[in-house]
This record gives sequence, structure tokens and C-alpha cells, in this order.
Amino acid sequence: MKTTACLLAALCAWVAAPAFALNILLSNDDGYRHPNIRALYTALKAEGHNVKIAAPQTEQSARGGAFIYGREVTIGHDDDPAYPDSYYLSTYETGTCTSPACNGQSVSIEISGTPVMAVLMGLKKILPAPDLVIVGPNPGNNVGAINSASGTFNAASAALFAGVPALAVSTDLKDHDPQRAAALVARLVTALQQHRQPNGKLLPDGVGLNVNLPAGPTIKGIKLTRIGRYVGFDALYTEDLGKLDSKLAGKPGIGFQYSPPATADEQDDEAVWVAKGYLTISPFTGLLESPREDQRLPGLAALPLLEQQGPQR
Repeated sequence: MKTTACLLAALCAWVAAPAFALNILLSNDDGYRHPNIRALYTALKAEGHNVKIAAPQTEQSARGGAFIYGREVTIGHDDDPAYPDSYYLSTYETGTCTSPACNGQSVSIEISGTPVMAVLMGLKKILPAPDLVIVGPNPGNNVGAINSASGTFNAASAALFAGVPALAVSTDLKDHDPQRAAALVARLVTALQQHRQPNGKLLPDGVGLNVNLPAGPTIKGIKLTRIGRYVGFDALYTEDLGKLDSKLAGKPGIGFQYSPPATADEQDDEAVWVAKGYLTISPFTGLLESPREDQRLPGLAALPLLEQQGPQR
């Protein structure tokens, strides 16, 4: 437990020393135009970092680790001059049209690349060998078993497998303050930078951090957690999607339902603590497990506590 204690102690203070510029690749599963990734880009650039975006063309939530291989892709560039280093990935789907307008015709439709595809492209083409990959902030907490379906988590895992330190960052689904999330992530980046590993890297080899921000403008504290199993809701097939989207009332599909409360064995799971109002940090290897702290977390020693830097707005 020594390493865990050191990490939490490190998160209890803010280090004001200036930081050196990092090469940071940003991605998400919500598309390159999403306000959250744009706010984080702006915040990190303001800190002096070299930041580039490699993201899907459009929203790709719950794509997990999916990628389309053996098919030509297109790399597009953001036409908004405020984001000159923002790129997106798309590809094409071909097939036979069945709609009345083009029935029987062969068609080719442009579709978005997946989050994993965007990160793989970014690491090869947009910003090779970055110091850090950050995926998110995702609108909607990625906790527990749901990480297996998360494009955010799996894209960060792809970076880990490529040997690059990675953060998977998510916010509460009802959080509509991109600047707040960006500021918190920027502080965490500075903390990691100022407390590097003995080998100079931001995180231990093969270890990423799954970061979840709670709902509301304030944070009760920082909690080092495990990913665990508990989510708080379950995916299921339903004959009525109306509870998810009123426009789909009476239509069948995949929806969600609340799950029973966490069991005694699940009390250390990240979903439990983020629901209590804590910012949770769960180390992961990309294999839906937290590493053994005595083997994989040496040197995560003094990361400052974020909420002691004033109001979280």
C-alpha cells in the first residue's frame, strides 16, 4: 500500500514550478469538432505544449477497440483556423443501396474512422513518438465494466500498446463545462510532468490512467481507485427506447437500466467514488485491470491534489 499512499499524498499539493513543453496527442470518440477536445487543446496550448489532434470525423461512442483494416482512409484537416493542428480520419463503406431513391445501385458512403484508428493514425502521421496521449474528455463517465465498450478507454489502450503513456478522461454526462474539464486535465498533466518516473517518462511503462470527473462544479477530493466491475447501469435490449430518447418511443434497440447498488466487494471501484463526488484515477494496463501497485507503480510519488487550487470553475 506504500505506493498508493505516496500517490495520494502527492495529489494533496500543487507544485507551482514552471513546466517544460510536452508533445501531446489528443483524441476522443466524439469527433474532432467536439467542444471538450477543443477546450483541452486550447488549455494545453496555453501552457506552452505542442498539441495536435487526431480524432474520428464524427461521434463514435461505444465503438470499443474496433478498427477497420485493409481499407483506404482519408485524413482531413479542421477548417477552423483556431485549431490549426487538428486532423480527423474517415474511410468508406460500400454496398448495395436498398432505399427507394437508389434501390439496387452500388454506393460508396464516407464514414468516420474509429477512435482506435484515429490514435493509430495520429501516432504514425500527425505526432509520432509523443510524450503523452490524452483521449477525451468524454461526455459520460467511463467506469468499471463499461470500459470494455468505451472508445475512449480503448483508444488510450492502443496508445499504451504502442509504448506511449496515456490518459483516458471522462466527465459526467450532464457536465457542460468544457473549460472546467480542460483546466483539471491540464493540471494533472503538469503534475505528472513535474514528478516524472526515474526513466524520465510521465508514467510507468505500460501503465495508463483512467480519469473520471464527477458531476457538479466542485470536487470532494481525489481518490485512487480500481476500475473494478461496478458501473451503476446495465446495457440491455428493449422494445421501447423512449426512456433514452423520447423521439424513439416505442422503437426497439439497445438501451440502459439502472443496476443494483455496489456490493461490499465493489466499494473500491471507480464508479462508486465518482458517484460520491470524487475525481477518480484508476491505473490500467489496457487489459481492463489495474496493475499490482508493488510491481507497476513505483515512482508515482508526489502528484499534487487538484482541488486545492481554488474553486473548480
